[in-house]
Amino acid sequence: MAAIEALLEKTIGLDSTSVGSATVMRAVRRRMESCQIDNDDAYLELLNNSANELQELIDEVTVPETWFFRDLEPFRLLAEHVSQEWLTANDGRVLRVLSVPCSSGEEPYSIAMILSDIGLERGKFRIDAVDISARIVNRAKRGAYGRNSFRGDEGDARDRHFKKVDDSYELNEIIRGSVNFRCGNVLDDGFLFGSEIYDVIFCRNLLIYFDRSTQSKVLKKLHGLLTPTGLLFLGHAEGGCVDNTMFKFVRRSGAFAYHKTMPSKEYSSSYDSPLPVKARDVLNAQIKSPSRQAAIPRSNNVGALFTSDITTVRTEEDLIEEAKRHADHGNFALAGALCEDCLKNYSYSASAYYLLGVIREAEGNSILANELFHKAVYLDPKHHQALIHLAVHAEKQGDMKSGAGYRARVQRIMTVDKKQISVSSKS
Repeated sequence: MAAIEALLEKTIGLDSTSVGSATVMRAVRRRMESCQIDNDDAYLELLNNSANELQELIDEVTVPETWFFRDLEPFRLLAEHVSQEWLTANDGRVLRVLSVPCSSGEEPYSIAMILSDIGLERGKFRIDAVDISARIVNRAKRGAYGRNSFRGDEGDARDRHFKKVDDSYELNEIIRGSVNFRCGNVLDDGFLFGSEIYDVIFCRNLLIYFDRSTQSKVLKKLHGLLTPTGLLFLGHAEGGCVDNTMFKFVRRSGAFAYHKTMPSKEYSSSYDSPLPVKARDVLNAQIKSPSRQAAIPRSNNVGALFTSDITTVRTEEDLIEEAKRHADHGNFALAGALCEDCLKNYSYSASAYYLLGVIREAEGNSILANELFHKAVYLDPKHHQALIHLAVHAEKQGDMKSGAGYRARVQRIMTVDKKQISVSSKS
């Protein structure tokens, strides 16, 4: 099994610790059963000699989880950026957008709907959507979706852009025709070679599955594919991967966006703040909202967080402790924002990933929480609290073997720690 995991890492950059070896094993077993092979070595040989079977396994491992307008803020920022900034500076030019991985098409089609709704005609923008899975790409091209692709974030877009046909919703031809789907692997040296550069790139929730060196390779590639003032959107948990010498964080709560270089003055206030800028955005939103203001405990002197330290970078420990206090009071929005800001300056903070995982779990997002716990363990293999959460998650999924494995790791860590404490006290 280790050899198959190594092959997947070499081919698509998958760090098996990010999804769990048990997940990879289940995918392999399903493919072996489909191929009527009961020997690991025989299946590995098939993978090495059959591009089609390797693709089938990749499809099995990379199960997409997406829906239309997933996380609204990136799309809102995109609309504002294009209408208020890009159009003014690029009169007559075609806006170019890349969605990678595009999965089953919900993201690039959401982008197309947003651009259409702000007044861009079909010929005024081009969206390239790329995914490693040919099966997924073919499904996306059809533009037909079930109810699970609509989870309330789309507003009235379903009524305006789709037609109900039996049990599915079919996207209208104008939106469907504005997206160019293709297969591709972002890790290939020739990925989009010769392509024109893009004004906007969506690459959300991909980097979390890679190790650090692969993340760096992908970010450099995306950097090269962006225009000088291009905008990059990443996922919730990926801010810690970003090289601050290549990208500048856009201060916009919930958008997780980065500019390649310093753009015009309208965005100049969005960069380089040494304070937890996302946390400040969340706080400001809460102050403006009387219904949420009461959730901020007066005793914590939250205002001081953003005044007394204006010229200094807060330490990792300070940010995490502040986040813990707000989480303990049930203020998950501000606590999560503090964790994300911590990761922008301290990208290897296992504690920040762990606490953010606890927060996301409390908010009901167990899938993202599990990804964050995996990240914490990747950075700190002895993080026993994250391991316990992974054990509980695996057991809830019916994967008792993985759960037992995580618990055994915790037991070994605790045993070693006790021995070290004992030796230290005797000396």
